Amino acid sequence: MAENRLSETDTFFFEINQSNASSYVSNPLRVLLAGSLINLISNDIDPRWLWRANFFLESLTASVWCPSFPRSPYPEFYPEDSAAERAAKLMKLESNHPKFGLQLLRRKSATASWLEAACPIIQNRGRRFYVPLINPYLTANEVKIFGFRDQLAVSFKDYGNGILGGGSIASNRIYDTLYIEGEYRVELDLMLMAKRPANTVMNTVTVSPNPMLIAPANLSRAYFEIQNQGEIELLWGFGTLGSDAISNPFKMPPGQIYYPGNVAGFIPTDAIWAKVKEGTATVLIMESSYQ
Repeated sequence: MAENRLSETDTFFFEINQSNASSYVSNPLRVLLAGSLINLISNDIDPRWLWRANFFLESLTASVWCPSFPRSPYPEFYPEDSAAERAAKLMKLESNHPKFGLQLLRRKSATASWLEAACPIIQNRGRRFYVPLINPYLTANEVKIFGFRDQLAVSFKDYGNGILGGGSIASNRIYDTLYIEGEYRVELDLMLMAKRPANTVMNTVTVSPNPMLIAPANLSRAYFEIQNQGEIELLWGFGTLGSDAISNPFKMPPGQIYYPGNVAGFIPTDAIWAKVKEGTATVLIMESSYQ
């Protein structure tokens, strides 16, 4: 069960115009890589936590203006028209007037083939218009759920009239633009990593009056234990250069064992240094790391 939850919402935005539209026919424009966006949050999480991600595409809209295509009229809908009659009128207009398709493509990994999820028909309606893409093209719900490896891309389908920036009215092609804008939400459920198996190592070192690194920094450290097996007092501390072992050391008499916290407590991940005032002492280090 989740111990804590992190949630982040952000947006993305792409512009497609005459200069780049044709390149996306053979090489689709990837507008969403769920795993990369999840990693933007998870990279800042302490590695001693397990996490489970939920990715939600909350909005996706295309804003289209394609004046290089001859204008297509709006369908004449009447209150008494049935859903089937409205669909038939729309299909008739789409068939009889210039158009291109805005392909929505999905795949489960970076090496999988793109599969067409939907292909809304785009025509020149005489003004810029907006096409909501989540419902009904990607899902019937208000949000679309993505897995970690899921990717979403857009491309174009030519029905014989050209694509964006390639309509018959050449003088207007420079004005053809399509904006893709979306919002997504990432939720990370954090769980204690102590439930996972851990690697344990033991090491014996001999320390002298010069500060010595006895355990390097370990961001995955789950547990550590220090035992002074010598016959003189041991001084040890945390830090990158052993300064704490000199200025603010933990003092450990011969034979003493130290272990901080427990599996649910605070376990330092810093480097560990040790020294003695004179002579030498043997130190036993036992350390566990999360796999």
